[in-house]
Amino acid sequence: MINYFSFYRPVFMVQLLIAELLFTCRLKKRGMFWLRYIAAVAVCMLFATFVPLYPKTSMQLGLIFIAMFMVTFAVNIFVFDVSIASLLMCLSVAYTVQHFAYCISNCLMLVTNLNANVYGVYNEQVILSGVLPINQAFGYIFTFTVYYLAYWLFYLFFGRRVEKGGLYQLKNPLLFVLSVTAIVFSVFVNAFVVYGTVNGDLIIVVNLYNAICCVFIVYVLFGTVSKIKTKTELSVVYDILHKAEEQYKISSDVIDRINIKCHDMKQQIRTIGQTNAINETAISEMAEAIAAYDSYVETGNKPLDVILTEKSGECVKNGIVLSCVADGALLRFMNEAEIYSMFGNALDNAISAVMKLDKEKRCIGVNVTKVKGFVTVNVHNYFDGEISYTADGLPKTSKNNTSDHGFGLKSIKYVAEKYDGSMSVETQGDIFNLNIIFPEKTK
Repeated sequence: MINYFSFYRPVFMVQLLIAELLFTCRLKKRGMFWLRYIAAVAVCMLFATFVPLYPKTSMQLGLIFIAMFMVTFAVNIFVFDVSIASLLMCLSVAYTVQHFAYCISNCLMLVTNLNANVYGVYNEQVILSGVLPINQAFGYIFTFTVYYLAYWLFYLFFGRRVEKGGLYQLKNPLLFVLSVTAIVFSVFVNAFVVYGTVNGDLIIVVNLYNAICCVFIVYVLFGTVSKIKTKTELSVVYDILHKAEEQYKISSDVIDRINIKCHDMKQQIRTIGQTNAINETAISEMAEAIAAYDSYVETGNKPLDVILTEKSGECVKNGIVLSCVADGALLRFMNEAEIYSMFGNALDNAISAVMKLDKEKRCIGVNVTKVKGFVTVNVHNYFDGEISYTADGLPKTSKNNTSDHGFGLKSIKYVAEKYDGSMSVETQGDIFNLNIIFPEKTK
Protein backbone atom coordinates (compact mmCIF):
# COMPACT_ATOMS: atom_id res chain seq x y z
CA MET A 1 0.00 0.00 0.00
CA ILE A 2 2.87 2.34 0.76
CA ASN A 3 4.44 1.98 -2.67
CA TYR A 4 1.08 2.34 -4.39
CA PHE A 5 0.21 5.45 -2.38
CA SER A 6 3.61 7.00 -3.08
CA PHE A 7 2.84 6.63 -6.77
CA TYR A 8 -0.77 7.79 -6.54
CA ARG A 9 -0.17 11.00 -4.54
CA PRO A 10 1.43 13.00 -7.42
CA VAL A 11 -1.08 11.49 -9.86
CA PHE A 12 -3.93 12.64 -7.62
CA MET A 13 -2.35 16.10 -7.30
CA VAL A 14 -2.16 16.47 -11.08
CA GLN A 15 -5.82 15.43 -11.39
CA LEU A 16 -6.83 17.88 -8.68
CA LEU A 17 -4.83 20.80 -10.14
CA ILE A 18 -6.42 20.29 -13.56
CA ALA A 19 -9.91 20.20 -12.04
CA GLU A 20 -9.16 23.33 -9.98
CA LEU A 21 -7.94 25.21 -13.03
CA LEU A 22 -11.25 24.54 -14.79
CA PHE A 23 -13.16 26.32 -12.02
CA THR A 24 -10.68 29.11 -11.29
CA CYS A 25 -9.45 30.12 -14.75
CA ARG A 26 -12.18 32.80 -15.07
CA LEU A 27 -11.57 34.33 -11.65
CA LYS A 28 -9.74 37.60 -11.15
CA LYS A 29 -6.00 36.95 -11.26
CA ARG A 30 -3.18 38.63 -9.41
CA GLY A 31 -0.28 40.31 -11.15
CA MET A 32 2.31 38.09 -12.89
CA PHE A 33 -0.28 35.33 -12.97
CA TRP A 34 1.62 32.69 -14.91
CA LEU A 35 4.76 33.08 -12.81
CA ARG A 36 2.65 32.73 -9.67
CA TYR A 37 0.76 29.75 -11.09
CA ILE A 38 3.92 27.87 -12.12
CA ALA A 39 5.34 28.40 -8.64
CA ALA A 40 2.08 27.19 -7.09
CA VAL A 41 2.06 24.01 -9.19
CA ALA A 42 5.70 23.34 -8.27
CA VAL A 43 4.94 23.65 -4.54
CA CYS A 44 1.96 21.29 -4.83
CA MET A 45 3.87 18.65 -6.77
CA LEU A 46 6.85 18.78 -4.40
CA PHE A 47 4.51 18.29 -1.46
CA ALA A 48 2.69 15.39 -3.10
CA THR A 49 5.90 13.68 -4.21
CA PHE A 50 8.35 14.07 -1.37
CA VAL A 51 6.42 14.60 1.87
CA PRO A 52 6.61 11.24 3.71
CA LEU A 53 2.92 10.72 4.47
CA TYR A 54 1.59 7.15 4.45
CA PRO A 55 -1.85 6.16 5.77
CA LYS A 56 -2.42 3.25 8.13
CA THR A 57 -6.08 3.89 8.84
CA SER A 58 -9.02 5.39 6.98
CA MET A 59 -8.86 8.45 9.22
CA GLN A 60 -5.20 9.03 8.37
CA LEU A 61 -5.94 8.61 4.66
CA GLY A 62 -8.68 11.21 4.86
CA LEU A 63 -6.44 13.65 6.69
CA ILE A 64 -3.68 13.22 4.09
CA PHE A 65 -6.05 14.03 1.24
CA ILE A 66 -7.31 17.06 3.17
CA ALA A 67 -3.70 18.14 3.70
CA MET A 68 -3.03 17.98 -0.05
CA PHE A 69 -6.21 19.93 -0.72
CA MET A 70 -5.23 22.60 1.81
CA VAL A 71 -1.86 23.00 0.11
CA THR A 72 -3.61 23.73 -3.19
CA PHE A 73 -5.96 26.12 -1.41
CA ALA A 74 -3.06 28.03 0.17
CA VAL A 75 -1.17 28.47 -3.10
CA ASN A 76 -4.30 29.52 -4.99
CA ILE A 77 -4.75 32.39 -2.53
CA PHE A 78 -1.36 33.50 -3.80
CA VAL A 79 -2.57 33.23 -7.42
CA PHE A 80 -6.16 34.57 -7.49
CA ASP A 81 -7.53 37.86 -6.18
CA VAL A 82 -10.92 36.78 -4.80
CA SER A 83 -12.52 36.31 -1.41
CA ILE A 84 -11.58 33.28 0.71
CA ALA A 85 -15.16 31.98 0.60
CA SER A 86 -15.28 32.29 -3.19
CA LEU A 87 -11.98 30.50 -3.71
CA LEU A 88 -12.85 27.73 -1.24
CA MET A 89 -16.14 27.17 -3.03
CA CYS A 90 -14.46 26.87 -6.45
CA LEU A 91 -11.78 24.51 -5.16
CA SER A 92 -14.32 22.39 -3.28
CA VAL A 93 -16.28 21.95 -6.48
CA ALA A 94 -13.06 21.00 -8.27
CA TYR A 95 -12.20 18.37 -5.64
CA THR A 96 -15.73 16.96 -5.86
CA VAL A 97 -15.48 16.74 -9.66
CA GLN A 98 -12.14 14.94 -9.39
CA HIS A 99 -13.71 12.51 -6.93
CA PHE A 100 -16.66 11.95 -9.26
CA ALA A 101 -14.31 11.07 -12.12
CA TYR A 102 -12.40 8.75 -9.78
CA CYS A 103 -15.57 6.90 -8.72
CA ILE A 104 -16.89 6.52 -12.25
CA SER A 105 -13.50 5.32 -13.45
CA ASN A 106 -13.40 2.67 -10.70
CA CYS A 107 -16.88 1.43 -11.57
CA LEU A 108 -16.13 1.14 -15.25
CA MET A 109 -12.80 -0.58 -14.60
CA LEU A 110 -14.54 -3.20 -12.47
CA VAL A 111 -17.39 -3.73 -14.91
CA THR A 112 -15.02 -4.15 -17.87
CA ASN A 113 -12.65 -6.39 -15.84
CA LEU A 114 -9.58 -4.47 -16.85
CA ASN A 115 -6.41 -5.52 -15.03
CA ALA A 116 -6.29 -2.69 -12.54
CA ASN A 117 -6.49 -2.03 -8.89
CA VAL A 118 -10.14 -1.35 -7.88
CA TYR A 119 -9.05 1.98 -6.48
CA GLY A 120 -7.51 3.13 -9.76
CA VAL A 121 -5.55 1.85 -12.69
CA TYR A 122 -2.31 1.87 -10.71
CA ASN A 123 -1.58 -1.81 -10.08
CA GLU A 124 1.15 -1.98 -7.45
CA GLN A 125 2.82 -5.10 -8.84
CA VAL A 126 2.98 -3.61 -12.31
CA ILE A 127 4.49 -0.40 -10.99
CA LEU A 128 7.17 -2.25 -9.04
CA SER A 129 8.01 -4.63 -11.89
CA GLY A 130 8.18 -1.95 -14.56
CA VAL A 131 6.18 -4.21 -16.91
CA LEU A 132 3.09 -2.71 -18.51
CA PRO A 133 0.66 -5.32 -19.94
CA ILE A 134 -1.50 -4.31 -22.89
CA ASN A 135 -4.69 -4.33 -20.84
CA GLN A 136 -2.98 -2.26 -18.15
CA ALA A 137 -1.90 0.29 -20.78
CA PHE A 138 -5.44 0.31 -22.08
CA GLY A 139 -6.55 0.90 -18.52
CA TYR A 140 -4.50 4.09 -18.36
CA ILE A 141 -5.99 5.33 -21.63
CA PHE A 142 -9.47 4.35 -20.51
CA THR A 143 -9.11 6.17 -17.22
CA PHE A 144 -7.72 9.27 -18.92
CA THR A 145 -10.74 9.30 -21.25
CA VAL A 146 -13.18 8.98 -18.34
CA TYR A 147 -11.52 11.83 -16.47
CA TYR A 148 -11.47 14.01 -19.59
CA LEU A 149 -15.17 13.48 -20.29
CA ALA A 150 -16.15 14.02 -16.65
CA TYR A 151 -14.13 17.23 -16.40
CA TRP A 152 -15.48 18.52 -19.72
CA LEU A 153 -19.12 17.85 -18.78
CA PHE A 154 -18.84 19.53 -15.39
CA TYR A 155 -17.08 22.51 -16.95
CA LEU A 156 -19.74 22.73 -19.64
CA PHE A 157 -22.65 22.76 -17.18
CA PHE A 158 -21.05 24.51 -14.20
CA GLY A 159 -17.53 25.86 -14.80
CA ARG A 160 -18.59 28.31 -17.51
CA ARG A 161 -20.93 29.98 -15.00
CA VAL A 162 -17.94 31.29 -13.10
CA GLU A 163 -17.63 34.99 -13.91
CA LYS A 164 -14.63 37.21 -13.38
CA GLY A 165 -15.39 39.42 -10.44
CA GLY A 166 -19.01 38.34 -10.56
CA LEU A 167 -20.56 35.07 -9.48
CA TYR A 168 -17.91 34.31 -6.92
CA GLN A 169 -17.21 37.76 -5.55
CA LEU A 170 -19.32 36.66 -2.62
CA LYS A 171 -18.34 36.64 1.02
CA ASN A 172 -21.22 34.68 2.52
CA PRO A 173 -20.37 32.36 5.47
CA LEU A 174 -22.81 29.79 4.08
CA LEU A 175 -20.44 29.22 1.17
CA PHE A 176 -17.66 28.40 3.62
CA VAL A 177 -19.81 25.91 5.57
CA LEU A 178 -21.11 24.13 2.47
CA SER A 179 -17.66 23.96 0.89
CA VAL A 180 -16.05 22.45 3.99
CA THR A 181 -18.90 19.95 4.28
CA ALA A 182 -18.45 18.93 0.64
CA ILE A 183 -14.72 18.35 1.08
CA VAL A 184 -15.07 16.37 4.31
CA PHE A 185 -17.81 14.19 2.83
CA SER A 186 -15.91 13.43 -0.38
CA VAL A 187 -12.63 12.72 1.39
CA PHE A 188 -13.75 10.54 4.27
CA VAL A 189 -16.39 8.50 2.41
CA ASN A 190 -13.69 7.51 -0.04
CA ALA A 191 -11.22 6.80 2.76
CA PHE A 192 -13.61 4.47 4.55
CA VAL A 193 -14.30 2.63 1.30
CA VAL A 194 -10.60 2.13 0.61
CA TYR A 195 -9.80 0.86 4.13
CA GLY A 196 -13.18 -0.68 4.89
CA THR A 197 -14.50 -4.16 4.43
CA VAL A 198 -16.49 -3.35 1.30
CA ASN A 199 -15.59 -5.61 -1.59
CA GLY A 200 -16.90 -7.24 -4.75
CA ASP A 201 -20.07 -5.89 -6.28
CA LEU A 202 -20.67 -3.67 -3.27
CA ILE A 203 -17.69 -1.58 -4.29
CA ILE A 204 -19.44 -0.75 -7.55
CA VAL A 205 -22.59 0.23 -5.65
CA VAL A 206 -20.66 2.36 -3.16
CA ASN A 207 -18.75 4.14 -5.92
CA LEU A 208 -21.94 4.82 -7.89
CA TYR A 209 -23.57 6.19 -4.75
CA ASN A 210 -20.49 8.35 -4.12
CA ALA A 211 -20.58 9.63 -7.71
CA ILE A 212 -24.27 10.56 -7.38
CA CYS A 213 -23.49 12.38 -4.14
CA CYS A 214 -20.73 14.32 -5.93
CA VAL A 215 -23.17 15.52 -8.60
CA PHE A 216 -25.63 16.49 -5.87
CA ILE A 217 -22.95 18.41 -3.96
CA VAL A 218 -21.93 20.42 -7.04
CA TYR A 219 -25.57 21.14 -7.87
CA VAL A 220 -26.30 22.31 -4.32
CA LEU A 221 -23.19 24.51 -4.17
CA PHE A 222 -23.95 26.24 -7.46
CA GLY A 223 -27.64 26.51 -6.61
CA THR A 224 -26.81 28.08 -3.27
CA VAL A 225 -24.39 30.53 -4.88
CA SER A 226 -27.00 31.51 -7.46
CA LYS A 227 -29.55 32.18 -4.70
CA ILE A 228 -27.03 34.23 -2.71
CA LYS A 229 -26.12 36.16 -5.85
CA THR A 230 -29.76 36.86 -6.68
CA LYS A 231 -30.50 37.95 -3.12
CA THR A 232 -27.45 40.23 -3.11
CA GLU A 233 -28.36 41.79 -6.45
CA LEU A 234 -31.97 42.34 -5.41
CA SER A 235 -30.74 44.05 -2.26
CA VAL A 236 -28.60 46.39 -4.36
CA VAL A 237 -31.49 47.02 -6.78
CA TYR A 238 -33.85 47.84 -3.89
CA ASP A 239 -31.22 50.22 -2.55
CA ILE A 240 -30.90 51.88 -5.97
CA LEU A 241 -34.68 52.32 -6.19
CA HIS A 242 -34.85 53.69 -2.64
CA LYS A 243 -32.14 56.24 -3.39
CA ALA A 244 -33.87 57.08 -6.66
CA GLU A 245 -37.08 57.79 -4.75
CA GLU A 246 -35.26 60.18 -2.43
CA GLN A 247 -33.38 61.80 -5.30
CA TYR A 248 -36.59 62.20 -7.30
CA LYS A 249 -38.24 64.13 -4.48
CA ILE A 250 -35.20 66.40 -4.13
CA SER A 251 -34.78 66.94 -7.89
CA SER A 252 -38.48 67.58 -8.41
CA ASP A 253 -38.53 70.21 -5.72
CA VAL A 254 -35.35 71.90 -6.98
CA ILE A 255 -36.51 71.96 -10.59
CA ASP A 256 -39.90 73.39 -9.59
CA ARG A 257 -38.17 76.18 -7.67
CA ILE A 258 -35.82 76.92 -10.56
CA ASN A 259 -38.67 77.08 -13.03
CA ILE A 260 -40.62 79.48 -10.79
CA LYS A 261 -37.55 81.67 -10.39
CA CYS A 262 -36.87 81.60 -14.14
CA HIS A 263 -40.43 82.61 -14.84
CA ASP A 264 -40.17 85.56 -12.42
CA MET A 265 -36.85 86.66 -13.91
CA LYS A 266 -38.20 86.55 -17.47
CA GLN A 267 -41.03 88.78 -16.37
CA GLN A 268 -38.50 91.18 -14.87
CA ILE A 269 -36.48 91.19 -18.08
CA ARG A 270 -39.56 92.11 -20.09
CA THR A 271 -40.26 94.97 -17.69
CA ILE A 272 -36.68 96.18 -17.86
CA GLY A 273 -36.69 95.98 -21.63
CA GLN A 274 -39.86 98.00 -21.87
CA THR A 275 -38.45 100.76 -19.65
CA ASN A 276 -35.05 100.75 -21.35
CA ALA A 277 -33.44 100.76 -17.88
CA ILE A 278 -30.41 98.84 -19.18
CA ASN A 279 -29.00 98.20 -22.60
CA GLU A 280 -30.16 95.37 -24.88
CA THR A 281 -26.84 93.47 -24.67
CA ALA A 282 -27.15 93.04 -20.92
CA ILE A 283 -30.74 91.91 -21.28
CA SER A 284 -29.74 89.36 -23.95
CA GLU A 285 -26.98 87.94 -21.73
CA MET A 286 -29.40 87.58 -18.82
CA ALA A 287 -31.91 85.83 -21.04
CA GLU A 288 -29.29 83.34 -22.26
CA ALA A 289 -28.24 82.60 -18.69
CA ILE A 290 -31.85 81.92 -17.72
CA ALA A 291 -32.39 79.71 -20.78
CA ALA A 292 -29.67 77.37 -19.56
CA TYR A 293 -31.83 76.61 -16.54
CA ASP A 294 -35.21 77.08 -18.12
CA SER A 295 -35.19 73.78 -20.04
CA TYR A 296 -38.06 71.97 -18.38
CA VAL A 297 -39.20 68.97 -20.46
CA GLU A 298 -42.90 68.24 -20.54
CA THR A 299 -44.02 64.74 -21.54
CA GLY A 300 -47.16 64.38 -19.46
CA ASN A 301 -45.39 62.38 -16.76
CA LYS A 302 -43.90 64.24 -13.78
CA PRO A 303 -41.01 61.87 -12.85
CA LEU A 304 -40.08 61.48 -16.53
CA ASP A 305 -40.16 65.25 -16.93
CA VAL A 306 -37.92 65.69 -13.89
CA ILE A 307 -35.26 63.19 -14.95
CA LEU A 308 -35.22 64.39 -18.56
CA THR A 309 -34.91 67.99 -17.40
CA GLU A 310 -32.13 67.03 -14.98
CA LYS A 311 -30.19 65.09 -17.61
CA SER A 312 -30.81 67.79 -20.24
CA GLY A 313 -28.87 70.23 -18.08
CA GLU A 314 -26.02 67.72 -17.75
CA CYS A 315 -26.04 67.16 -21.51
CA VAL A 316 -25.88 70.89 -22.24
CA LYS A 317 -22.83 71.25 -20.00
CA ASN A 318 -21.03 68.43 -21.84
CA GLY A 319 -21.98 69.34 -25.38
CA ILE A 320 -24.41 66.42 -25.78
CA VAL A 321 -27.53 66.68 -27.89
CA LEU A 322 -30.46 65.01 -26.12
CA SER A 323 -33.55 64.51 -28.27
CA CYS A 324 -36.79 63.23 -26.84
CA VAL A 325 -40.05 62.05 -28.36
CA ALA A 326 -42.03 60.68 -25.45
CA ASP A 327 -45.66 60.28 -24.46
CA GLY A 328 -45.16 60.15 -20.72
CA ALA A 329 -48.84 59.39 -20.09
CA LEU A 330 -48.20 55.86 -21.36
CA LEU A 331 -46.14 55.21 -18.21
CA ARG A 332 -48.82 56.26 -15.73
CA PHE A 333 -49.15 52.67 -14.46
CA MET A 334 -45.59 52.76 -13.07
CA ASN A 335 -44.31 53.91 -9.70
CA GLU A 336 -42.83 57.42 -9.88
CA ALA A 337 -39.51 56.50 -8.27
CA GLU A 338 -39.13 53.52 -10.62
CA ILE A 339 -39.68 55.73 -13.68
CA TYR A 340 -37.08 58.17 -12.37
CA SER A 341 -34.63 55.35 -11.65
CA MET A 342 -35.17 53.50 -14.94
CA PHE A 343 -34.61 56.52 -17.18
CA GLY A 344 -31.90 57.89 -14.91
CA ASN A 345 -29.81 54.71 -15.17
CA ALA A 346 -30.41 54.45 -18.91
CA LEU A 347 -29.35 58.05 -19.52
CA ASP A 348 -26.35 57.78 -17.18
CA ASN A 349 -25.06 54.85 -19.24
CA ALA A 350 -25.70 56.70 -22.50
CA ILE A 351 -23.97 59.88 -21.29
CA SER A 352 -20.99 57.85 -20.07
CA ALA A 353 -20.72 56.18 -23.50
CA VAL A 354 -20.94 59.33 -25.67
CA MET A 355 -18.53 61.29 -23.46
CA LYS A 356 -15.78 59.07 -24.90
CA LEU A 357 -16.64 60.18 -28.47
CA ASP A 358 -16.02 63.19 -30.67
CA LYS A 359 -18.52 66.05 -30.31
CA GLU A 360 -20.37 65.24 -33.56
CA LYS A 361 -21.34 61.84 -32.13
CA ARG A 362 -22.42 63.08 -28.72
CA CYS A 363 -26.09 62.39 -29.39
CA ILE A 364 -28.69 60.58 -27.29
CA GLY A 365 -32.26 59.80 -28.24
CA VAL A 366 -35.21 58.88 -26.01
CA ASN A 367 -38.49 57.52 -27.35
CA VAL A 368 -41.62 56.42 -25.50
CA THR A 369 -44.39 55.26 -27.83
CA LYS A 370 -47.28 52.82 -28.12
CA VAL A 371 -47.14 49.98 -30.65
CA LYS A 372 -49.95 47.43 -31.03
CA GLY A 373 -51.00 47.40 -27.40
CA PHE A 374 -47.46 47.64 -26.02
CA VAL A 375 -45.57 50.56 -24.51
CA THR A 376 -42.06 50.72 -25.94
CA VAL A 377 -39.14 52.62 -24.49
CA ASN A 378 -35.99 53.13 -26.53
CA VAL A 379 -32.80 54.90 -25.46
CA HIS A 380 -30.13 54.98 -28.15
CA ASN A 381 -26.68 56.49 -28.46
CA TYR A 382 -23.42 56.18 -30.34
CA PHE A 383 -20.69 54.03 -28.81
CA ASP A 384 -17.12 53.09 -29.56
CA GLY A 385 -15.48 49.71 -29.22
CA GLU A 386 -16.82 46.22 -28.65
CA ILE A 387 -19.41 45.14 -26.10
CA SER A 388 -19.08 41.85 -24.23
CA TYR A 389 -21.97 40.29 -22.39
CA THR A 390 -22.50 38.45 -19.10
CA ALA A 391 -24.21 35.07 -18.78
CA ASP A 392 -27.60 36.78 -18.29
CA GLY A 393 -27.28 38.73 -21.55
CA LEU A 394 -26.38 42.12 -20.08
CA PRO A 395 -23.38 44.17 -21.23
CA LYS A 396 -20.39 43.86 -18.95
CA THR A 397 -19.48 46.98 -17.06
CA SER A 398 -16.41 48.87 -18.26
CA LYS A 399 -15.56 49.87 -14.68
CA ASN A 400 -12.53 48.24 -13.09
CA ASN A 401 -14.40 47.37 -9.90
CA THR A 402 -17.02 45.02 -11.38
CA SER A 403 -18.43 44.06 -8.00
CA ASP A 404 -19.59 47.65 -7.37
CA HIS A 405 -20.87 48.49 -10.84
CA GLY A 406 -23.13 47.07 -13.51
CA PHE A 407 -26.30 47.22 -11.42
CA GLY A 408 -27.91 50.05 -13.40
CA LEU A 409 -29.10 47.75 -16.19
CA LYS A 410 -30.03 45.09 -13.66
CA SER A 411 -32.30 47.56 -11.87
CA ILE A 412 -33.87 48.51 -15.23
CA LYS A 413 -34.46 44.84 -15.98
CA TYR A 414 -35.99 44.34 -12.54
CA VAL A 415 -38.40 47.27 -13.04
CA ALA A 416 -39.36 46.03 -16.51
CA GLU A 417 -40.08 42.50 -15.29
CA LYS A 418 -42.03 43.82 -12.31
CA TYR A 419 -44.60 45.22 -14.77
CA ASP A 420 -44.62 42.05 -16.93
CA GLY A 421 -42.27 43.66 -19.39
CA SER A 422 -38.81 42.86 -20.71
CA MET A 423 -35.53 44.60 -21.39
CA SER A 424 -33.08 43.92 -24.18
CA VAL A 425 -29.99 45.53 -25.65
CA GLU A 426 -28.72 45.45 -29.20
CA THR A 427 -26.17 47.16 -31.40
CA GLN A 428 -26.63 48.40 -34.95
CA GLY A 429 -23.24 49.41 -36.29
CA ASP A 430 -21.97 52.08 -33.90
CA ILE A 431 -25.39 52.68 -32.30
CA PHE A 432 -26.35 51.10 -29.00
CA ASN A 433 -30.05 50.49 -28.33
CA LEU A 434 -31.67 49.88 -24.98
CA ASN A 435 -35.18 48.55 -25.54
CA ILE A 436 -37.88 48.13 -22.90
CA ILE A 437 -41.35 46.87 -23.68
CA PHE A 438 -44.44 46.73 -21.46
CA PRO A 439 -47.94 45.51 -22.11
CA GLU A 440 -50.14 48.63 -22.12
CA LYS A 441 -51.94 49.07 -18.81
CA THR A 442 -54.24 51.49 -17.09
CA LYS A 443 -53.22 52.54 -13.61
